[in-house]
Amino acid sequence: MMFLLVWTEVHESKGPEPTYEDHWFAHETYMECVEQYNRLLQLEEVYSASICTVIKSTDYEGVELDV
Repeated sequence: MMFLLVWTEVHESKGPEPTYEDHWFAHETYMECVEQYNRLLQLEEVYSASICTVIKSTDYEGVELDV
């Protein structure tokens, strides 16, 4: 199973509004993902962060949903 860490950073810009920048990183284990997630939460510029799993993808094996 693949876990994705997705986060948004906020940075000052030349204009009146801040700049938001999205990032993602794929992890093969949940624990690796949690470790990086916890490190990200310590950074001042991290606006939001989430741990997700792949449901359907052309690149990764997805989760089987019972629908």
